[in-house]
Amino acid sequence: MANEELLQRNYLESGSLRGDTFGEFEHLNLGATTLSALVQAGLPVTLPTAHDYEPIGYKAPKKPASLKPDAVYLQRRDGLPVAVAVGEHKKAGEFSGKMGEKKALAAQEQALMSALALSAPLAFATDGAKSFYVDVLGSRTAKQLVAFQESRSFSPAVLSNLLNGDADVAKDPTALAERVWQLIWHATKAEPKECLLTFVEIFVLKFLSDNLPASILPKSYSFYHLVEDPALFKEKTGVTEIEYYVSTIRPKIKTIFPDNTISEDSEVARLFDLQTVVSKTSVINGFVFLQSGQYTHASYNSTFRSMIEAFNEFGPLTRIDPEFKLRLYETFLRRSARQQRLGQFFTPRNVVRPMVRMAQLSKLTDGSTVLDPAAGVGGFILEPLMWADALEGNLSIQSGKPKRKVRTIGLDVDSDLHILAKANMLLHIAELVRDPATTPSSLNKAMAETFLLMDDNRTLGSLGHPPVDNIDVILTNPPYVTRGSAIYKETLREVVGQRNGKVLKSYYEGAGLGVEALFLRYISGALKPGGRAFVVVPQGLLNRTDEGPKQQLLDECNILASIQLPRGTFFNTAQKTYILVLERRHSHVDPRPDVLCGLARTIGETLDWRRTPTPDLNDLAEIAEAFVDRDNGSSELAENSEVVKIVSADMFSADDRWDVVRFWSDEELVNLGESSAPVERVSFIEDARATLSDLQEDLSEARDELDKLTAGETVSVSLGNESMFTVRSGTRITTKEIQDHPGEVPVYSCFKEASIVKGHVDREWLASQRKRRKGTPKDAPATEPAFPLEDAPSVTVNANGASVGKVFVRPADCLLTDDVIVVQPKPGISIDLDYLSVALQSAVTAGGFLYEAKLFATRVKELSVAIPVDADGNFDLPQQQKIASAVKRFDAIVARLAELGRWSAEARIV
Repeated sequence: MANEELLQRNYLESGSLRGDTFGEFEHLNLGATTLSALVQAGLPVTLPTAHDYEPIGYKAPKKPASLKPDAVYLQRRDGLPVAVAVGEHKKAGEFSGKMGEKKALAAQEQALMSALALSAPLAFATDGAKSFYVDVLGSRTAKQLVAFQESRSFSPAVLSNLLNGDADVAKDPTALAERVWQLIWHATKAEPKECLLTFVEIFVLKFLSDNLPASILPKSYSFYHLVEDPALFKEKTGVTEIEYYVSTIRPKIKTIFPDNTISEDSEVARLFDLQTVVSKTSVINGFVFLQSGQYTHASYNSTFRSMIEAFNEFGPLTRIDPEFKLRLYETFLRRSARQQRLGQFFTPRNVVRPMVRMAQLSKLTDGSTVLDPAAGVGGFILEPLMWADALEGNLSIQSGKPKRKVRTIGLDVDSDLHILAKANMLLHIAELVRDPATTPSSLNKAMAETFLLMDDNRTLGSLGHPPVDNIDVILTNPPYVTRGSAIYKETLREVVGQRNGKVLKSYYEGAGLGVEALFLRYISGALKPGGRAFVVVPQGLLNRTDEGPKQQLLDECNILASIQLPRGTFFNTAQKTYILVLERRHSHVDPRPDVLCGLARTIGETLDWRRTPTPDLNDLAEIAEAFVDRDNGSSELAENSEVVKIVSADMFSADDRWDVVRFWSDEELVNLGESSAPVERVSFIEDARATLSDLQEDLSEARDELDKLTAGETVSVSLGNESMFTVRSGTRITTKEIQDHPGEVPVYSCFKEASIVKGHVDREWLASQRKRRKGTPKDAPATEPAFPLEDAPSVTVNANGASVGKVFVRPADCLLTDDVIVVQPKPGISIDLDYLSVALQSAVTAGGFLYEAKLFATRVKELSVAIPVDADGNFDLPQQQKIASAVKRFDAIVARLAELGRWSAEARIV
């Protein structure tokens, strides 16, 4: 006869013994069931006839078979349930007070006796506040309790760690990240940033569930509550897992890590001339499956469950491989060609590491400040915490408050990046999160003091609050923008009052062209005398001919190093970039030191999207060591390196270029592989002929293909035919409206490239805006949507600007500005949008529309396009698609021709 408790709890419902899901294990919640009943129910173990352990505080029944444990945990091995842990759950607070120690001993022995009988390797006892873990085999051998050193609340992660002995083993979740990336992307086709935010959100949930005590994150709010049979979960909760996560778990995480945490370090506020520093965000806020900001749809549940299963199969996120922490964001960035937005805040860790090495942060005295004014996801601020030669052990928690020997501060204007940086910080201080002395409040305060969201002026960001003469070390990779940077200076002119005693308009006057130039002004003024900055800059900034900004920088700083990075170092730009090292001068009469010049060809990884490690090919690391060596009084490494030269400071005047290739001879550059050797005319001719031959063949094939595809019958269709097309202007929206209401809806305008967006705007704000219907009285109510989103894909024509006449295909659910004309075939009209864009581009080009001849909707309606038709005179959709594909291939050949032209122009022919 089956035990009544097992039947009541449905542990025999499947016909064999099966417990409740407990991560990768099964849980039997008992108390009235004997071990003999468990064996009868199918637990494959032979019970001993007598006890082989003599308890001190627990009075055991005479026979092991009569033991009644509170909980037994099983693991499936070859399909059989094997007992791996036994637990005793006592009433709250029982292990406290005068008798607490004695009762805790008795409870541990009680669990141990059952574990010994079942041959389970782990026993534990808990009263909800305290948990004790017993090494069963060790206790049997020693004839006394042997404890595991573990203080976390019992969970699937703790059970797995104790069974495998891997609580202190660093795991690499890279494969997990790749797998989850694919799941998210295939389900949503979202941008890398959105995929990244979603992965990080679930990663944080799993991480917190594996490390926080149940008193802070109860089981009903943890990751493991989602790991259950889908039908059973729906029966218990009434909703799917993804709906439960969004409605219940997500809000709980935000109560643990609430918005608007106030920093208690007054010095942080003083540095930036702020009354208080408030961390406005939680650690999560980027779930790609959300709709309208706070709801989700059950149709996403299959993908969400697959994500949960992937995380569950991976196991505990207890100790995380440092390399993964450093490369987490890179994993997502490299998966997409559309990298520009994400690349703006990502610095490869193979660049971060040598820059931190050169900064020699371990030399800083207590109370010093390290700053990144364009922190992004926080690499320059967080990675030093992991290295013994930098700031390892810098952060601790004492009496519920964060303590830092050296202030490390990262600033950014983007709230999404701010959230990612805080989540990144949790991963970097994983061991501290598990520390019993660490409270959620102390973690929130630590993050509030470390990462500051500077978005009171979204144009200026951190530039609007420059610290003055206060910073010891700056490590940063500021954004590069030259076109459109006038808006920064316009905004600076509008700032009222002073910041740290400076009128911003005057403070940044003469800084030069581009946002990076404004940041250099910010940096040179922020450093205290003797302070140093390690800054990534574009080569163009170093080679600009305007001497004013250079002289302004030289008046305040010395140049200690100029290091060229290889082309392709950064995902989002092919231009050459440099690491510029500056030191604030004590006075204008100080002698200037010589400059270390570096020519890095390699950075320890391949420069394609795979970023395969190449530890033996790392010029940048060699240059960094030469800098440190020379800074500490020795020039041996610099003198013996072919990629380092020491140059007089006189060669870096305001009139000079500040790049470094000029200090290597042609022969040296050829030997380094940095410059192509001079090409003899005959060799040049042969190389050019071979390339041209390949292109000629490709062009012939393209001509034949296009001739064949376009030889069929076509009909000319006017875009003014209102039964077939809708032609209209986009919607008027200002840059300020976009900046003031940032969100997730892309706004497309008249740019040269299809991938460029004017910005992203908040969906809810768009939906809330209304205008009066056209033709209604001025006092009529505003009932029409002011900013209607596109409900279907479309073709757009740039209406003005330098790129007038450019034609692109745009997706649905976006906003199109009134700088473009929107063309959409009516429903049921068999016209392929890719083909329409090709045909329309031909019509626009043939019309000769230039910048002076702006293109309005009425002019677009005057255009006609040729549409292929089949034998019956119907629009031939497959033929349209073939033509569109052929034209794309032709465009690729044109691009190769342009590359040949550049190669020809740059070749050194002798």
